[in-house]
Amino acid sequence: QLDMLREECERTGQFVKAQECVNKMRDVNLRHAKKLEQRSHQANVDTKGRLKEEHKLELLTFSRMWEEKIAQYDQNASNLITEVKMKHTSDFKEQDGILKVQLMNKRPRFSKKVMDMRALMERCVQQRKYLEAEDVKKKLAVQDQYEIDLFDEQLAVTFEKRIAVLKTQYINELKAVEQKVKLGREEILSQRQVDFEKLLKRHANVFKELDNETKLHVAKTQRYIHRQVKAMVHDPLKTGMDLRGVSRTLREGNT
Repeated sequence: QLDMLREECERTGQFVKAQECVNKMRDVNLRHAKKLEQRSHQANVDTKGRLKEEHKLELLTFSRMWEEKIAQYDQNASNLITEVKMKHTSDFKEQDGILKVQLMNKRPRFSKKVMDMRALMERCVQQRKYLEAEDVKKKLAVQDQYEIDLFDEQLAVTFEKRIAVLKTQYINELKAVEQKVKLGREEILSQRQVDFEKLLKRHANVFKELDNETKLHVAKTQRYIHRQVKAMVHDPLKTGMDLRGVSRTLREGNT
């Protein structure tokens, strides 16, 4: 419209008004160029917003996946420890019974002193020294009971020692399983951290690449507009700028 008015003023000799039209046309072009330059800074704003939402969803999915994985590991570990404890309880009952039967079947081995007293008692009986035999029998009964009591005490000590060894074995086995579970969990947490850092790095690289594209686009737009402005300023006959290339690039960037 301004250009048509300029031509009309030129034909009718209204040169001042024609110059005003030229000035206005140039001003319109400069303002439009400025708007295009500003838009070039925002060329990837929509893309960045979409990427942020995608990355947020990806992080949420990542967290849920690892929470489920760790929860499943903890459940399996708990089941394993429960199984080990149940196995120990069952095995302890069995071993306790076997050990008691073994110890109950043992008979005391009397000392040489007891054997000599028995032989002496038998000789006294054979020689019909019954009073001496009775005296030896009484002493023998005391010695027998003493050695039987001592044997029973030793059996009890032996039983407790074997039970203690068995319990220590169970404790060590359980600790080994718990340590294995702990190390396995630490490995899972370590792997989760490694994967998390890789994911964040990949997200950062995507935004870095997008920012670099935006900077490159802004630089190209500024150079293009600068050439058009320079040409318009130095060419009196040039009243407009060809900004279709910039507009097309902006549309492609927003896409």
